[in-house]
Amino acid sequence: MKSEASNITTSKDFSTWLQVMLSLTRMVVGVRFLYSQADYNNCATPEPKGAQQYCAAVKNATLGEACKLGLNRISCLSGARVLGILPASKDIIDQSDIISGRRHFLMGLYADYGVSRQIAKDMIYCQHQVCGIEIAPLQQFESTTPDIVIVVANSQNIMRLVQGYAYHFGQLKNIKMVGNQAICQECTSYPFEMNQPNISMLCAGTRKVAKWQDDEIAMGIPFNQLDKIVDGVKQTINLMDDNQTKKKIIERAKNMGLQNELHIELSCNYYKGSFGTISYHKNKQ
Repeated sequence: MKSEASNITTSKDFSTWLQVMLSLTRMVVGVRFLYSQADYNNCATPEPKGAQQYCAAVKNATLGEACKLGLNRISCLSGARVLGILPASKDIIDQSDIISGRRHFLMGLYADYGVSRQIAKDMIYCQHQVCGIEIAPLQQFESTTPDIVIVVANSQNIMRLVQGYAYHFGQLKNIKMVGNQAICQECTSYPFEMNQPNISMLCAGTRKVAKWQDDEIAMGIPFNQLDKIVDGVKQTINLMDDNQTKKKIIERAKNMGLQNELHIELSCNYYKGSFGTISYHKNKQ
């Protein structure tokens, strides 16, 4: 039996349902671009006391701490460049070195210039120019809407998000990852510019700065697709999750007062009875 069509419309609703249906140890994060100085000034979310890397701000938001970052508060120029916060006129790096791949080739990140150039051409940076960016737990977006949602979790939970996406949209295609610029490019600018989710294994930089757990990976999701993905996860609980997981979902739903909005059947999933040799299945007929 399918669960009823989701009446989930707000950022807080989405956050609550993701916490119920997935085994998350972190809060889901929302990211909103602040295009003008007025947008930045009117954003009630405070700046951090000191400069901060974008990925560290995302990490802090997974723990409940929100902030906004402008050019004078973001301490990773690579992230500022990717997100459209750092204009070329103020950059300390020659733009041609970045676009051509020469910079990363000279750093020794890739075997030869051809590989580095191809990677640089495939990098998708934000095409806008903004004054800053707001990073906060998704549930805190009440009067505004985030542009991108970031989930940092283990691969089991990211798998469920992919299954939720597939329920409504089909295969998640064109996933891009290079293990570099993970939170800023792979989880933010690429999903934003291409309007599709993307998965990231994270990168050495963010693993060092933000101190993610070794088994954690991330997914960036355009907010305009989150409702369908959340509903897709909800509709596939019975088919995809095992009994142990379902019992945990039932317990979390009860704690949130949502148990009547789920129809969970134990010992029911798509792979029940599907394993066995051809002779085994013929004998069952």
